Amino acid sequence: MIIRNVTVIDGQAAAPIADAEVVVTDGRFSAIRPATGAEPAAVDDFVLDARGGYLVPGLWESHTHLGGHAYFKPENERTKYLSQLLTDFLDVGVTNVVDLGGPLDIEHAVRDYRSTATDPAARLFFAGPVFTGIEGWPVLDDPKRASIAYQTDNADTAYRQALELADQVDFIKCIYDGEPGAPDKLPFEALKAIAAAAHEKGKKVLVHVHERIDLEEAVAAGADGIEHAFHPQDPGSTAEARDVAALLAETNTYYCPTLVTWEQIAYNGDAGYLQKLVDEGMATPEDLPRITGRAIYGNEFPRHSSQESRVRFDYAMRTLGLMHDAGVKFTAGSDVAMLMPSPPIALLRELKLLAEAGVPLPAVLAAGTRHSAEKIGQEATAPGTITVGSAADALLLDADPYTDIAHLVDRSHHVGTLRAGQPCWAESHPAA
Repeated sequence: MIIRNVTVIDGQAAAPIADAEVVVTDGRFSAIRPATGAEPAAVDDFVLDARGGYLVPGLWESHTHLGGHAYFKPENERTKYLSQLLTDFLDVGVTNVVDLGGPLDIEHAVRDYRSTATDPAARLFFAGPVFTGIEGWPVLDDPKRASIAYQTDNADTAYRQALELADQVDFIKCIYDGEPGAPDKLPFEALKAIAAAAHEKGKKVLVHVHERIDLEEAVAAGADGIEHAFHPQDPGSTAEARDVAALLAETNTYYCPTLVTWEQIAYNGDAGYLQKLVDEGMATPEDLPRITGRAIYGNEFPRHSSQESRVRFDYAMRTLGLMHDAGVKFTAGSDVAMLMPSPPIALLRELKLLAEAGVPLPAVLAAGTRHSAEKIGQEATAPGTITVGSAADALLLDADPYTDIAHLVDRSHHVGTLRAGQPCWAESHPAA
């Protein structure tokens, strides 16, 4: 396959390559070269005229929970439902989805199902059950949720469990949230043991945090990625953000703020917020009855209050720009989609919020592509870049995503998606 008349934005630090020709062979990018002087295509080559469009790496959803979206389905329908959800992600340009915790049997069933399915869909990476304290989040006192977590208060046990789990998953996830020393908080020594076991097996460790001290201890324990913007002690000061930024940059630890999570919890039940989503093209008027009809709508989230979430959201929106300037590498993940039309749309909202928070557009694209691949150690398998030898996952746009975030997140600018070299182009953009 050859894509011509396109500007390539490779997802790295390199400048865009205008008037390029991109060659795909056996599901990988095999050549990226100037179109001028290019050899004529072979008779059996599929040639796409991109008509002056922009080719960017396929997007990554680096923090979601697919299993949570399937709980309301009968057990025998969950695998097919989640497979369709992966297809829905691909429809909005997301070629890779990272599940940050759920039942291992469901995640393996979905991967097995996709291995023989013929319809295109996003690739799935998963953590399986998370590590938490005794009756810690997300288990609390609900025995029905026990399958999604290892509850532990012992470092030796946690180490053995992590060694066993690492062979069945793509990375490991820990919840490090709660009062120090409380039974529901994973002990620091257990967190260190889990990280050691994961790294021994060549797997990354991602850690969900709440306060700044949780983040600092997670980094000290060996976390490769921090999940969720932390709750500041003094929302009026940027000092904590500057200190955290210095730590994350120095240790090369990835940071996934999940802005859209805090925004949704903060504004749950607010009709004005839903209208804002409509006005900004993230929802349609037809979506609103379905959103307001969900059981969670207007009700307090079980772990985080709307007030706390508003503080976390506002503080992150004020400080992510300075954190970027300090060298922090962001990843884009949406976590929950309680007020979004769908989980894929939540990821697009997250990218838009990163830009609104002052993160430069090249860094927003890196958060939604390359950094998300690196965070879970997939830079060799699916690097989230358009480079020779990398998996041919890409999104074709009709406008420059480096001039306006809308060009990346507004689906009217999406021409089509390439997943492992298989094109899903709009009929209005035929082959040359």
